[in-house]
Amino acid sequence: MEESAAPSRRTGYLRSLGSGMMTRVLWVEDDSEARLVGASERWARAMDQLRQLAAGHERAPLLITGEPGTGKELCARLLHAASPRAGGPFVAVSAARLPAERLGEELFGVEAGSDGRSTARPGLLELAEGGTLFLDEIGALPPELQERLAGVLDGEPFCRIGGAEALVADVRFIAATSVDLSARVLDRSFHGALHQRVSALGLSLPPLRERDGDVRRLIEHFLERLGGAASGGISPRALALLEAYPWPGNVRELRGVIERALLLSHGAPLDLEHLPPEISALPAPGATGAPRRTNPPGSVRPSPPARGSASLGEAVRRHILAVYAAQGGNVTRTASALGITRVSLRRHLRQYLAADARGKEPLSSG
Repeated sequence: MEESAAPSRRTGYLRSLGSGMMTRVLWVEDDSEARLVGASERWARAMDQLRQLAAGHERAPLLITGEPGTGKELCARLLHAASPRAGGPFVAVSAARLPAERLGEELFGVEAGSDGRSTARPGLLELAEGGTLFLDEIGALPPELQERLAGVLDGEPFCRIGGAEALVADVRFIAATSVDLSARVLDRSFHGALHQRVSALGLSLPPLRERDGDVRRLIEHFLERLGGAASGGISPRALALLEAYPWPGNVRELRGVIERALLLSHGAPLDLEHLPPEISALPAPGATGAPRRTNPPGSVRPSPPARGSASLGEAVRRHILAVYAAQGGNVTRTASALGITRVSLRRHLRQYLAADARGKEPLSSG
C-alpha cells in the first residue's frame, strides 16, 4: 500500500524576518519524500489510523509516537496536506536539537529591544499562523516551556520574550516523541497538563523490524527514486541480508544505507561490498559457518540470533554496541551511522554499558 500526498513541485515556503535578518525556511516539500511505502499489516493499520485523523480534527492537537526514523515528521506533513490548513505553512522544529534558551526564542519570538535587539523576531507560533506547527521530540522540551506551551494549547495568549503584546496562536499543533511520555509524567519530568493536551489524539508508528516485507518494498522504492535508470538493482544475497537486519534507525537508516550503496556501486547491482561493514559482516540468514569477513580491529561482531533464539532487543543491543565499537566509541559518528539522535544513542548506551562500565560512561562526543 502507498499513501500519496497531493502532487507538488514546491521547493520551499520562505518568509523574510526583516531587514538584515536571515530568511528562514518554514517547510520544504520534495516529491521523492511525499509517499509512504508499505504493505505490512502493522503499517496498514497505522495508515488507516492516519486517514481517520486526516478526515477531521482540524484544530485538535495530536501526538505521533514511534522510534527515531519511523516517519513521524512525514506523517505530520501528510496530515497537514490533507487538512483545511494545507494552504498555510508547515513549520517544524525539534526540541532535542536546540538549547532551552534558543528553543524558547524560536517558539515564542523575541521583542525588539530585548537583549539589545533592534528589531522584533517573530516566533514559530506566529510564523505557523493558519497552518501547522510540528514539534519533534517534545519530551526534550524544558519544564518551563512545557508549562507555557500547555497554556497556549488551552487558548491562552502569549507574549514574545521581552514583550508585552498579547498574541493568540491560530495553529494546528502536532507533536512527536520517541520516548514514553506517560512514564515521564509519572516521574514528574514531563508536565501532566501538556501531556493531556497533546495526547488526546494519537498516531503510533511501528518500527521497521515489525513491518513484515516492507524492507524489500522500501528498498525497491529507494532504488527507483534515488538511482533511477542508473540503478542496477540489488543482488539476492544483499537483499536477504538487509531483510534480516534489525534496523535500529528504521526507515531513515535504510535510506542512508541505500544512498551510500548506490554511490559505491556505480550502476552495478548492489552487493555485499557496497553495504556498511556492520551489516555486511553479519552471517547470511540461515548460515551456520564462519562469518564472511573479519571485522575492524576492536569491533564486536553483531550476530543476530536465529529465529526463536535470543530476543529482537538483544539483536538491536548487539548491533548498536558493534557500531559504537567500530566508530571508536564516538557518539556523533555512531548516531549518524545508525540514523538515530545522539540523545537516543546515549540512552541506549547507558543501559547497555551500565554493568561493564561500573559507573563510568566511555562516551566521546567528538
